[in-house]
Order: sequence, then C-alpha cells, then structure tokens
Amino acid sequence: MLRTNYGFRYTDQTNPLMAIRTIGWESTVNEDYSWDGMARDDKFVLFQYTLSGEGQLTVGDRHYAVPKHHGFFVRIPDAHRYYYRSASKTPWEYIFLTASGAHVFPLWNELIAKAGPVVSFKPNAQPIAMLWEMMQNAGDKTFQDKYDISVRLYEWIVACLRVVDGKPETGQPVPEPVALAQRFMEGQYHRFLTLDEIASAAGVTKYHFCRLFAKHTGVTPVQQLTKIRIAEACRLLRQSDQSVAAISSATGFDNGSYFGKVFRRMMGVSPQQFRDHDGEVPDHHLFID
Repeated sequence: MLRTNYGFRYTDQTNPLMAIRTIGWESTVNEDYSWDGMARDDKFVLFQYTLSGEGQLTVGDRHYAVPKHHGFFVRIPDAHRYYYRSASKTPWEYIFLTASGAHVFPLWNELIAKAGPVVSFKPNAQPIAMLWEMMQNAGDKTFQDKYDISVRLYEWIVACLRVVDGKPETGQPVPEPVALAQRFMEGQYHRFLTLDEIASAAGVTKYHFCRLFAKHTGVTPVQQLTKIRIAEACRLLRQSDQSVAAISSATGFDNGSYFGKVFRRMMGVSPQQFRDHDGEVPDHHLFID
C-alpha cells in the first residue's frame, strides 16, 4: 500500500449522511507541522493514529503526548493544536481520517467524553484494521457510492466506541469455556449458583475463568447470569399469570425486594409496570445489554 492520502468529494453538499473527507498515511520530521483547530475555516472531525515516533496535542490548557499505538480525536473548529516536536528525534508516522456530516459530531463528542481526546489502540485492534481496509478501498476505488462510504464510516465509529466501552470486538471466536459457562447458566439460572460452580462447569479455574469470560463478553459471569435471569423474568411476566413473587423465585432470586430493585435498574420500570405495558416490548426474544 502506498504512503499517500485520498480525498473524497460529494456533488450533494447538503448530504446529511456521514462522509469521509480524507484518509491517508503520512509522516513528518518538520517542526513547522502544526495545526491550530481554531485557525481552520471548515467544519469536520479528525482521527490520527501514531504508527511510529510521537506527536503532540494540546486541548485547551492540557497537553498530551501521542506516542506509538495511540490516536487522538478532535473536532474542528475547537481549541486544540496538534504538532510535531523535533526533540523526539524520530519521524512522526501516522494514519488519519477526517469526516463530516451532521451525525458524525454527536458520536465524536461521545467518544471524547468517554475516553478523552487520546486513546490507546493495539495495532491489530478492529478500528485500526478497518482504517487500513478503508484506505485500501480508496486506493482500489472499490467504494460503491456515498451510501457505502457513510455505512463504513458509521461501522468504524461504532468499532471505536466498542473499544472505548471495553466491549469485545466482533467476529472473535468464543472460547469453549465461555460457551460452556453460557450454556450452564442458561440451563441453571433458576437456582442459586456460585462462581465456583460456573467455573467448574467451564472446566477452568475460577481466576482464569473470570478473566477469560470478561475479555470475551465484556461483562462478568455474575452480570451475565443476572441478564439471563432478568430476560427470563420478562418472558414470564408477559407470557404467564404467575405472581411477581413466584417469578422472582423461579428466576433464581431468593429475595423479592432485591429482584424488584435489580429489575428496575436494568429495565427502567418495576416488574408490575413492565407486565402492565404489554405489547411495547417483543414477547419472545428480549436482548438485554
């Protein structure tokens, strides 16, 4: 792949879709390389990821280094400056993406609010792999149209949000211990379960199991068990005449008051309110995240 950059131009300038403006791979050893976020005329967002060397970023009165395997998110216009400092003695090599569109800015704001302007990404992380792929597509001219570009950009931003939120990347195979634990909890949620029991069903030590499960699901085993129980409670509330107390017991909660508290925290309403508002949520397959 060439070390270069690609620009995108759209005939419909009022297009409300997400739009990639530029994408590329560059490096600099020039101390004159300095971009002031308040001195640029247009309105867009930028992500820049360091491959080698180090860049510098100031946002307001705060300073950030942007070393290898770190990237920064900024909005333009905004009170920031990113630049190269020759004291680092090595070129600052980076890949970057700029984008615009009304829907881009709220998601960019969310990324910055959650993680700050500088984020660490492993070189094989999904957002970085997707960035390289989009650059390759630009070089090969295999983007279909502005709609394809908009969808790809949205998927890339969502992949960044997954990393920022600590969620596992999509497409990763589920390890057998995790799959075994999932099946065990789905079959035994109605009774009191200890972490030792779940780890034993998974065939690994408790310590190893907890780390493995969280890595591949983004939640702890106890949190996953609670989600399974609440999903089943929702089904029973909608599809049976059992009392709330009976449903609490049937889904592994030995305390009705605690069941109500957990249910409200996860669903936003009490069990009885959920039952009374029949039809607003699908009856059979409820996804809880």
